[in-house]
Amino acid sequence: RKANKKESEGQKLVKLLIGNRESLDNSQYNWYILVTNKCHPNQTKNLDFLKEIKLFAVLEFDPESESKGVAKAYKRSRVANLHFPNQYEEKTTTREAISSLNLFDQPSWIFCNGRSDLKDERYKPLEPHLWQRERASEVRKLILFLTDENLMIRGKFLVVFLLLSLVESPVDPLIETFCAFYQALKGMESILCICVDSQIYQRWKDLLRARLTITDELTSHSISTLNLELINSTILKLKPVTQSSRRFLPSHGSSSVILEKKEEDVLTALEILCENECKDTDIEKNESKFQEFKKTKEEHFYRGGKVSWWNFYFSSENYSLPFVKRDNYEDLKGLIQCCAESPKPIFVKIINLYHHPGCGGTTLAMNVLWDLKKNFRCAVLKNKATDFEETGEQVTKLITYKATSHQDYIPILLLVDDFEEQENVYILQNTIHSILVEKGLRYEKTLVIILNCMRSQNPDESAKLADSIALKYQLSSKERRAFEAKLEEIEKQHKNCENFYSFMIMKENFDKTYIENVVKNILKGQNTDSKEAQLISFLALLNSYVTDFTISVSQCEIFLGITGTSTPWKPESLEDKMGTYSTLLINTEVVEYGGCAGVRIIHPLIASCCLEELERSYHLDKCQIALKILKENLFYDSGIGRDKFQHDVQTLLLTRQRKEDGDETDTLFSPLIEALQNDEVERVLTEGTLRFPQNAFICQALARHFYIKEKNFDTALDWANMAKRRAPKNSYISDTLGQVYKSKIKWWLDTNKNCRDITVNDLTHLLEAAENASRAFKKSQEQTDRKDYETETWSLQKSKRKYDMYNTAGFLGEIEVGLYTIQILQLTPCFHKENESSKKIMAEILSGKRNIPTKPKNEYYLALTKFTSYLQNLQPDIKKCLDFFTDYMGLLKTRNIQKEIAEVLLSKKISRCFSKYREHFCHVDVGPLQSKESQLLQEENCRRDLEALKADRFSGLLEYLNPNHKEAAIIMESIVNKYTFLFQENPNKRLAKEKQNFILANIILNCLKPNSKFIQPLTVLKKHLREVLQFVELSHLYPDPYFLACLLFWPENEELDEDSKLMERYVSSLYRSFRRQYRSMCRSKQPSTLFYLGKKRGLNSLVHKAEIEQYFSKVQNINSFWQSGDVWKKKEVKDLLRRLTGLAEGKKISIEYGTEKKIKIPMTSVYSGPLRSGGNIERVSFYLGFSIEGPLAYDIEVI
Repeated sequence: RKANKKESEGQKLVKLLIGNRESLDNSQYNWYILVTNKCHPNQTKNLDFLKEIKLFAVLEFDPESESKGVAKAYKRSRVANLHFPNQYEEKTTTREAISSLNLFDQPSWIFCNGRSDLKDERYKPLEPHLWQRERASEVRKLILFLTDENLMIRGKFLVVFLLLSLVESPVDPLIETFCAFYQALKGMESILCICVDSQIYQRWKDLLRARLTITDELTSHSISTLNLELINSTILKLKPVTQSSRRFLPSHGSSSVILEKKEEDVLTALEILCENECKDTDIEKNESKFQEFKKTKEEHFYRGGKVSWWNFYFSSENYSLPFVKRDNYEDLKGLIQCCAESPKPIFVKIINLYHHPGCGGTTLAMNVLWDLKKNFRCAVLKNKATDFEETGEQVTKLITYKATSHQDYIPILLLVDDFEEQENVYILQNTIHSILVEKGLRYEKTLVIILNCMRSQNPDESAKLADSIALKYQLSSKERRAFEAKLEEIEKQHKNCENFYSFMIMKENFDKTYIENVVKNILKGQNTDSKEAQLISFLALLNSYVTDFTISVSQCEIFLGITGTSTPWKPESLEDKMGTYSTLLINTEVVEYGGCAGVRIIHPLIASCCLEELERSYHLDKCQIALKILKENLFYDSGIGRDKFQHDVQTLLLTRQRKEDGDETDTLFSPLIEALQNDEVERVLTEGTLRFPQNAFICQALARHFYIKEKNFDTALDWANMAKRRAPKNSYISDTLGQVYKSKIKWWLDTNKNCRDITVNDLTHLLEAAENASRAFKKSQEQTDRKDYETETWSLQKSKRKYDMYNTAGFLGEIEVGLYTIQILQLTPCFHKENESSKKIMAEILSGKRNIPTKPKNEYYLALTKFTSYLQNLQPDIKKCLDFFTDYMGLLKTRNIQKEIAEVLLSKKISRCFSKYREHFCHVDVGPLQSKESQLLQEENCRRDLEALKADRFSGLLEYLNPNHKEAAIIMESIVNKYTFLFQENPNKRLAKEKQNFILANIILNCLKPNSKFIQPLTVLKKHLREVLQFVELSHLYPDPYFLACLLFWPENEELDEDSKLMERYVSSLYRSFRRQYRSMCRSKQPSTLFYLGKKRGLNSLVHKAEIEQYFSKVQNINSFWQSGDVWKKKEVKDLLRRLTGLAEGKKISIEYGTEKKIKIPMTSVYSGPLRSGGNIERVSFYLGFSIEGPLAYDIEVI
């Protein structure tokens, strides 16, 4: 009897633990929450079963567990995060808790009654009566959090009480914990009690009976007669059958190393593809089960699910015909191998695969990984939202895992799938690069290849980037034959293969008519008011416009009214309820929510066809669907995936396409909003402001819609002000407010372009708008310099994780509104544009050099006096913004090629604005030539000429080094002459700024035309610079004088002269003043290298970039040559530049000069691959570059 009881208890344990399934990997439960108490040391040998269970959290009541209990036993071979209950209270949202506590990635081991291994008073264990007072409430809150439907799906997790020792007191924390779970879950349906002997169980039952009436329920959900050894062996028999018992990674010399489970647990951001992936699993030993498993996996893939490693395994082991490889397969594989074997390695290389959505891009990328898994350590980035720093750390661990030296490193091939913006891939590249540098890894071959698999509406255009391949909605005849052959195999093995629409779409070469017929037949005669049809319409809209959109299965079930069981033996499923629609849907794992099931439409082309069919045959348009989505409370109120749903709906309404972010086009609004009619836009966005009352950006979109599309400026102003109230510190919102006023002025000017005279009323009205616009733009400029505005940026912007942006729109807005103001003033009788003298008077008033005349009878002047402050500061305000752009574009460079293209467009706009500014404020006076006045006039004209040539500013002069600048050398000679004239006229004035510009002009002229007779001798330039440095000392606001000191006073040999002795101080002042002046701009850019140190002497030692690039005139993508370091390998460049020798201490490089008194000049290393961290001191050689931030070391080699 006793043996039989134990046997039936064993079966009962299996049934309760995994719900009548066969193994833990197809358990009824996705997750387990364990509650356990004091463990005896001899019990730990029988706790192996815990390693096989998918633990979400452990509520630990043994304070010694970490030093000699269950936690210690578990952590021998697995990883867990040790927490306390209060850490769960501190998080404001479920999403924040998931990311900051690593939930779903690693089990949380939560010590609910302190930890005796920590000496802190706060964590000491408490007696039961004290625990009730001090800790019970935080544990109760923790339990409410763990059972919250926004975190865990009811019926999909099991709470297991594992009682390893006697619970004796009625006030024992475990009793309180059980009652809290019982109440939160409304019964024991999702609770299992395992007591390791009957005595423990009996006492447990008695104590619970005193609190709850649950005897029968407890008996049916408890295990009480199995000892721990039997429990352990019973559960171990259920261990997953689809996982290899040992997993291998490639190592040097074609050997392999075992990937320990504990090590893999730490790599939470990466899905590792092992050498022996899918091999040696238990399921393969059972032929019938394996065939069933294969059938399920293939069906999921052919219907439209994401490919799994198993699909490649079936093919490679000849369980099915070879996998259909697209023609681009060989190109992509070859490109990756070529990068890995390149004689010019770099730390991190990006290879791009751009593909039409749903044309097999991810499948192709994974196919290449599968075939290269013995040559590379292959991994897939699991979650796009993972912090890149964390990803970089884990990639480094994977490179160095079981490697004894850098010669042992096997390169990483990292698949990054479906980033929405190219820029994020660059950020990931830079982050991994920085971490590899910081960790001191050395490389002799490329260490990381990022395979960036990205959707694109125009793959050919996107693939113009270097190292890129395009995959399109188009099969070659060879590919079509392969699909035909595959279909014959599928038809033999699968019954309902006509529903494999995703496969069939490809086989039919993405034929629109085929897709339309499929959709028409499935939607035929449906009631569009039914919940099922509504769900299809929601998914059709969101899957058409939002990448990776899914709705969680649990939310769909609640929406459709699936409440449990439709028949006693089988619960009703989503598939049953959706009927024929279900062939259009596929389940998918949502990584952000611990792999919970989500639902999407099987193919993006089917989603867009559904939208067309719903509108054509059922008069249900996008606007109606969007409004229904926004009004359907259920999806926003609760349930798993609620946060993601809200986030995706905001994306639908707001996210614009921008070429600089890797999109095909620049759109003014999100693609959905662009597709709606004007009145529909208003309805949808207004509903959006009600649904998301905190979101300022929807109000902003409405403001933009009204001023751009409808020219309704008053309503636009109302929405812009509403946005401002919701996000008062955001620079983009302040800019939009300014844009409304500015657009109103522009619209008036465009409408009245033939008007020669303006009424006083219109003048007042327009100047008021201009003043308001200017105020808003100034606010935007001020906010973009401060960091706190970001705290209220809509969370979606953050999740997209761009480099911090530097918003320049406020500067451009102020320039444009200032120029419009001048246009308006020229329509008044006072400043008519035909009248030369009135133009001069206007320029003087706007420059603050003359007051607005007070003529009581002239109503125009009376109107102007109301805006005195705005008008008299107009010229300085415009000039300040133009100077900002000159610095922003001249001293700093963009971080990637897309941003560069966007900046070229901006720079053209600024040039047009500057031409207008020059016309108004830089005209030269012609007057009598002999008197003292004439001398002042000449000086004034000379300064205006310099301003007109942008030669009054350091960064403006640097523009002349651009090889596209016409007649740069002739203009530079004229600039040098004008400054010479100024010095002659003012022999006793300091003219520090003018002297700096003069010195730089000579350096530039020497680069452009070294034999020019106007170049001043180096001694003269040095004399001027000494005077400037003596005046500004070492704490000047701007870096200009210290930059010049680096160029002119850099030591030419070991001997130091009076100037070069101070170089260390100049470099430190340069860095300090740069940070003070330009640090905020470096959020989105970095300093340009303006000159390099050459082998010649004097001014000829300064080499500029164009001089180096002339040797690469035939190269299409010169940027990639700079990035890869190929530039330094060319003989002509080696002959041109001087190689210096210095010292590397870890990653810090410095160079010493001087024989008696030494100086040590620090510099920034660029791509410091050969260097090691950890204070390792080595002699190095490098080329020297000069940026406005400080000296840079390029092409570093260890000597």
